[in-house]
Amino acid sequence: MNRKQRRDLKYKRSRGTNLNDPEQAQEMLENLPDATLVAGINNSLGILQKRGVIISDWDNKKRELYRLKVFSKKVYFLAAELDRDTQSDSKEGESGEV
Repeated sequence: MNRKQRRDLKYKRSRGTNLNDPEQAQEMLENLPDATLVAGINNSLGILQKRGVIISDWDNKKRELYRLKVFSKKVYFLAAELDRDTQSDSKEGESGEV
């Protein structure tokens, strides 16, 4: 730690949010609006789908989670029933409230 960093700590000066610090990153995420968090989760879901990772419903293993959606301040997950025998990618718009 250099002299400037020690002075900043001593006098409790901050240079903004440091996202490399887990506590500051967590605090930033906790203050985001719900719709922004849902958009981030959808981005992560898209990346996982490109990698071939299937996220299954815990209660019904035949259903695959593929998106979250916000309708009138409520968050819903959209899942499709997988037809693994024919390897069909058809997604039927089934939803359940989170």
